Amino acid sequence: MMKRSRATLLTALCSVLCMAASVARSAQTHSQPSAPAAGKVASGERSKSESGSAKQLEQTFFALLRQGDANKLLSYIPAGGVNVGAKTQHLTRAQVEEQLTHHEELYCKLFDSACLTSEIRLDQSNVRPCSYRELLTKSQDVRTAATETTRNGVRQVILVARMKNDNCAGVGLVDFIFNLQSDGWKLFSIP
Repeated sequence: MMKRSRATLLTALCSVLCMAASVARSAQTHSQPSAPAAGKVASGERSKSESGSAKQLEQTFFALLRQGDANKLLSYIPAGGVNVGAKTQHLTRAQVEEQLTHHEELYCKLFDSACLTSEIRLDQSNVRPCSYRELLTKSQDVRTAATETTRNGVRQVILVARMKNDNCAGVGLVDFIFNLQSDGWKLFSIP
């Protein structure tokens, strides 16, 4: 029940974020902002820079997944480690680095479908586990979105990707959560 309600929430979040991004793009192309008076900050300027930061992170992060850039991914792992998976297993930065270097577990989940383990299927279907990279690059429909929020005094960006691939098992919606730290955006959790 908990998995279903989280998936429903993430689907709704992704839909709302995708619609909001579409409306915002439409509004930007149909309006001409007036210049603020000298020394004044235009209303909404801060939210534009914050959402720009989230949008930039969305584009950069999903690009590194599509490219399979494990070294760049490692730059988003904080010194204290990261939470991974639905059951929230905490991995230290050293464990993440080891898995990425040896092309095991997290590396497979993120970048390489070939090394993912799969359960034996008796129904002879072609459905198999797929890496997030494969889902992002070979799916029939991919939509990504980003939102920025503050939780317990910590700025966060939530990146959501909704992917439809009839050949891949399970995952259709993933969310990556980043916390803003002194040295930039760092992953808090990986689905």
